[in-house]
Amino acid sequence: MADSAVTPAPPTLKVKSQSCCVNCLATFLLAIATAPYRRSFYMYTWKPLVELRRAGDDRAKVVALVKDFKSDKYAELQSAQVAGSFCAGAVFATINWSKQGNAHWTADALFFCSLACSLWAVITSIQSKSILDDLPNDDQLNSSLPIDEVQRMRRSILRYRKRPGIRHCAMIFIWQFSTMMSSYGWVTFVAGLTVYMCTPFIKGEEWSQKHLIAIIYLTTGFIGLVTYLSSTLFVYVGEKDYLQSVASSKVSTSDSEDAIGAQRSTMLPKNGTSSAGKTKMPARARTLYDGYEPGDLEWHRPQRKRRLLI
Repeated sequence: MADSAVTPAPPTLKVKSQSCCVNCLATFLLAIATAPYRRSFYMYTWKPLVELRRAGDDRAKVVALVKDFKSDKYAELQSAQVAGSFCAGAVFATINWSKQGNAHWTADALFFCSLACSLWAVITSIQSKSILDDLPNDDQLNSSLPIDEVQRMRRSILRYRKRPGIRHCAMIFIWQFSTMMSSYGWVTFVAGLTVYMCTPFIKGEEWSQKHLIAIIYLTTGFIGLVTYLSSTLFVYVGEKDYLQSVASSKVSTSDSEDAIGAQRSTMLPKNGTSSAGKTKMPARARTLYDGYEPGDLEWHRPQRKRRLLI
């Protein structure tokens, strides 16, 4: 008896599985690359650009999104400049330690890498600000802005006309590059400082006071790292709770409006009845019916602008 032939999977399923694997890999690599500045990347680059893509040619939405993006991006770039300047100053203050203490060569490499990242953070933030300066000011960003100017403004931020492509991906990279460089500058600085302090253990030197200093440094650094990771986790959980709360409030608002609509239909008089035969509604019901507006029951959560701490 011949073995039954195994039917191959349809080509569409193979393509979908491959695209799913590629998307998962890209998401994982993006999460790893943006780990030091995940919140800033999501709040001030990724989320605004996604919302701007979804807005399309809606003038009111595009103008409102561009106004928020411009103000938030200015604050982010200013924070990147300040952080990069402080990091460069810290590197200049400690770069001579590795030469005097005969540290491992990786300490010098990390210090110089930190210095390069800090300088590029300051330089590229100035270039990014020049792109924002070409956009209309806050007084011009209103509903009367011409549609041609709205489209030009949208193209300047997203860098695509019909479908996102390589230029759009490059623009996303440019918008977050300053924050990435300032974050990487501090990461490499801390790594270089750790290598410098742990040089006695790395080179296997005889026990001395340098080993005790390294142990104290590692203990303090471990406490700081655990605190940083814990605060990052709490911030992530808080963001998830915030989004779930907003979603549940929208659902409850929709249910309340549906209930009021059903109450209206029961209180309205039927067709063909005279004015004398109309059903009399209670005073409270008439007040709800006459004065109700669809937005009255909507719970408006206060929109707090999230700013950087630096």
